[in-house]
Amino acid sequence: MNIIYEQLNDEDLVQMGRNGDSMAAEHLLTRYKAMVNLKTRAYFLVGADRDDLIQEGMIGLFKAMRDFNDTKNCKFGYFAELCVTRQIITAVKSATRRKHSPLNTYISLNKPVYEDESQTTYGEMISSGECDPEVLVL
Repeated sequence: MNIIYEQLNDEDLVQMGRNGDSMAAEHLLTRYKAMVNLKTRAYFLVGADRDDLIQEGMIGLFKAMRDFNDTKNCKFGYFAELCVTRQIITAVKSATRRKHSPLNTYISLNKPVYEDESQTTYGEMISSGECDPEVLVL
């Protein structure tokens, strides 16, 4: 059954996916996964790893499948590449906004204050009420 999908062009697979054929949609996502991986190599997402960028690219590919209009005389591959690139750029821009700065530069209250010596965490230090640096160090 997968051989049938191999022989179909992208536009037919998009149409079949819209009509409820989940295997056609899955095959199209698999077909373009390498392109998404290639596109993500040029970008960096603050506070995330490469898999998050790949996921954003796959969201862009899904949106391309949803929004593709075959009457516009454009191949699906070009449209998909554009949608994937735009989705990745949007994710990078939103992650680097100053609005998200506290999330990207936080310090966990469960992190040890001194990694070598004691197991005292920042949360324990704050809740103890001791604010004298001399007492804290000694």
